Amino acid sequence: MHRRKTWARAATAVTATIVTFAASLAVVGGSAGAQSSSSSSQTTGLTSSSVTVGQVDTLSGPVPGLFLGAKDGTQGYFNMINSEGGVNGRRLHLIADDDMFQSSNYTTATNALVQSTFALVGGFSLFDGSGVPAINAAKIPDITPSLESSRELDQYNYSPVPIVEGGSRLGPFKYYKKAYGDAYLHVGTITSNVASAESQTNGVLAAMKSLGYHVSYEDVVSPFDVDFTPDILRMRSEGVQMVYIVGLAVNQSADLAKQMLQQNFRPKLFGNSGGNYDSGYIPSAGSAANGSVLDLTSALYLGQDAKAVPEVATFDKWVKAANPGANIDVYALYGWLSAMLFVQALKAAGKNPTRDSLFTQLNKISQFTGNGLISTTDPVNKTPPTCWIQVKVVNNNFQRVSPSPKSGFICDPGGQYYPPGYHFTRQPPP
Repeated sequence: MHRRKTWARAATAVTATIVTFAASLAVVGGSAGAQSSSSSSQTTGLTSSSVTVGQVDTLSGPVPGLFLGAKDGTQGYFNMINSEGGVNGRRLHLIADDDMFQSSNYTTATNALVQSTFALVGGFSLFDGSGVPAINAAKIPDITPSLESSRELDQYNYSPVPIVEGGSRLGPFKYYKKAYGDAYLHVGTITSNVASAESQTNGVLAAMKSLGYHVSYEDVVSPFDVDFTPDILRMRSEGVQMVYIVGLAVNQSADLAKQMLQQNFRPKLFGNSGGNYDSGYIPSAGSAANGSVLDLTSALYLGQDAKAVPEVATFDKWVKAANPGANIDVYALYGWLSAMLFVQALKAAGKNPTRDSLFTQLNKISQFTGNGLISTTDPVNKTPPTCWIQVKVVNNNFQRVSPSPKSGFICDPGGQYYPPGYHFTRQPPP
């Protein structure tokens, strides 16, 4: 493996993680146990006419607006529900706190929110593990996409898009193996030297190897690297025929695509786990983006699937209404889906909900699709999506391509790779 100069600055970690984590989410499950909160906190955040929930995002710091999309997506869904009269006569209110890219701030904000809100809903931060002690102490429902494994595996967390560290979906790689001949024996990849990026890449490579793929070239680079010509020349000399990227920022993937074109390096597949599905990729890569292949577990929520998947148009409309200057991104999608999962459980909890009755309803949700925005997940058992779509950049546009259906997802081939020894069982703490 080739390794370039490493970096240790916080801003570097932020820049890489923001884009590399956006590629995909996916977790395995066990049985659901019952949770119990103290009687004094059962209706915290509730009034006869409102429900107040909280979230913590990284909104300022080294990269201002880093995860603003999570707030916009959650607020957009709540605004839509409030326009319809709320939930069982109660309007939904969101308190979104900013950790300013500081773990200690995330802890402080979470400590305050669990004492003043009914549940935690949505939100996104690199420091979400910092909130676990407060969540467990308060026994508060936590309907939030997780990033750190301690939050991911916490029994109070119900993510609409669960992930499994060191794992990956298998369907696309089964398909590529058949579609691209022996290219699967000559794989090259590049990732950023950030823990989350390397972990994602390692999970994907392990999944590939479980199917007989051979990785001929692997490099770990700084998120600031913009010159990939040395990698391209080495990949060519190593006979790489399939370049598959998981852990590079969108701008880096665009630079790689442009430099591959300049060097006339044309592998059979230039693939990506989904991180390139971003409004900035095609403008940055230009014509070099054409031919790029992506595999996603979501619909094309930037608008391309609006006619085939009605929820896409609804999502885009209400997120833009919540913040007219919003950049619709994967974090807005996560916020929207978190709010939707919460509302589904809250409606079922009846006119006099408590935290425990909300848990009871959350524990019944073993299938969740976000009205077609994502392939099926199992929030209660933290089971990831195994169905997917194939997307290609054609004439400077993202579009579904074979074997994708016009709407819905490919489930055959499917499957999920789990790292050895992985297990999850939802149960209350002792």
